[in-house]
Amino acid sequence: MQELLKNKRLWVLIALFVVLIVILLIAFQQCSKEADKTQPVKVAQDFKEDYAKWSDLKLNGDICQPAYLAELREMETDFRAVYVKAKKPDVWDGLSEQDRKIYSAYGDVGTELKVMNDAIEARDYKKAQVVLTGILEIEEKVKKEMTL
Repeated sequence: MQELLKNKRLWVLIALFVVLIVILLIAFQQCSKEADKTQPVKVAQDFKEDYAKWSDLKLNGDICQPAYLAELREMETDFRAVYVKAKKPDVWDGLSEQDRKIYSAYGDVGTELKVMNDAIEARDYKKAQVVLTGILEIEEKVKKEMTL
């Protein structure tokens, strides 16, 4: 009889352990779902920080100069990284059509910054200025679309 009681205690402990594992699994799944909801917010924060840096650079004057090359390379990398993050399905699906246009435009800006930076490195300042004009036109187009 005592042997059977020990077995019952063992089975009760095993059952409690299994219930605990199931509860933990459910809790972890809920946490991961909540983390997925914050992805678009994180991308937006990264973009805002990068755009603020870009705006500061533009305010400094003629940015088609070698003195700004390191900062421009950083902007190129940052804009492209934000675009790559935004294009992930778990983020892209949570974005509005307007936000998608913004991130796509700044993905293009990141690509154009690479061309501009390469031109600055090659000391082809006229080409860099032409590319910068194109970048500013992309920005203007996005701003106009946002105000419509």
